[in-house]
Amino acid sequence: MRAPTRTGACNGAGHTMAESREKLLALAAELAADFATRAAEHDLNNTFPIENVERLKQTGYTALVIPEEHGGLGANLVDYALCQEQLAQGCAATAIAINMHLFGLGSMVERATGRPEERLFFDAIGRGKQILGGGISEPETGGDWGYFATKARRDGEFYVLNGRKTFTSLSPVIDLFMVMATLEDETPPRSATFVIPRGTPGLELVETWNAMGMRATASHDLVIRDVRVPAIAMANSRPVGPVDESAISLFTWFSVSVAAVYTGIALAALKFTREFTARFKPLTLPRPIKYLPGIQFAVAEAEALVAQSRALYLGIANEYLASPASFKGEPGLARVVTAKYVATNNAVRAVDYCMEAVGAHGILKKFPMERYYRDVRAGVNHPLSNARARELIGKSALGISLAETPRW
Repeated sequence: MRAPTRTGACNGAGHTMAESREKLLALAAELAADFATRAAEHDLNNTFPIENVERLKQTGYTALVIPEEHGGLGANLVDYALCQEQLAQGCAATAIAINMHLFGLGSMVERATGRPEERLFFDAIGRGKQILGGGISEPETGGDWGYFATKARRDGEFYVLNGRKTFTSLSPVIDLFMVMATLEDETPPRSATFVIPRGTPGLELVETWNAMGMRATASHDLVIRDVRVPAIAMANSRPVGPVDESAISLFTWFSVSVAAVYTGIALAALKFTREFTARFKPLTLPRPIKYLPGIQFAVAEAEALVAQSRALYLGIANEYLASPASFKGEPGLARVVTAKYVATNNAVRAVDYCMEAVGAHGILKKFPMERYYRDVRAGVNHPLSNARARELIGKSALGISLAETPRW
């Protein structure tokens, strides 16, 4: 089941695709405006905005990428990126948290084959408003999604899982945990994804999250201790090793959306900067500081960085929708990872320029700039991190496989 491509054609409801996108973006803007009123409080108190997730459920945003026939909003990859970019301008923590639910769903919809169990799963998300959550990152492996320290041992018609996951964003509201683990006694070694309902004996959330930025994501640790699940809970498996072309769909939905969220933070910083510099006038100046060349040059740099990022990740998203088969092998993976790499680094630089323009006022808690400054710095740490992204992009450009040994 390919995710729909949006053109000027009409959809099943008689609306043009452009009209459908406009409605989705209006919804994202409405939610962003609401969430912005609570963002500072949740950030300050390191609390999770459960009320935001309830609004996301009520409006159907938690099923943004699920087809309409299953109760979703039917967004494609470009719609998804644009909506996340908008949502992040109101509350970046909510946007990146719900991103960890949505990106995997988008990839699942794209790769779906129409099996009855797939349709039931999509109904559970769309109509049942279930929340999907991560069990990917680990303290032992960092941001490498090709290897997992968590183990799954076959025991008759069951698997028994043991391990620990970090960065489990959305943890207070997850209904279904997607836990990735290495299968024991498999030759050659393989890893697999298991769907584990909340409340399964042996699952324990440990409230460890107290970070510099993205504080309201509740990205706590998930401890998996002798968790016993039926074999049918295993969704899919792949060979253990460097992330390869089989993961391109998942990384496309992840990389493009992460790029959009952090660019959204930069856009919010630019909006605040424009407003602040238009009204702030020191006694020694005849006009507001926006007329100073230094302010104009800083804003110009930030605007250029954001424009570069948007052109790249929206371009990649459109190219992928038009021809996902053209994203083959490690060069294809490098294309989508480049979008995330460029956008998250550009977002940091853009917010830094905005902070420069706003000056000392930017570090005050009464203004949102200091939160943007902290939140945006998390972007480069999402997989692939800067170092791993450079390795992939550089090796791909030089014709070196990730699997080649020695590594360096």
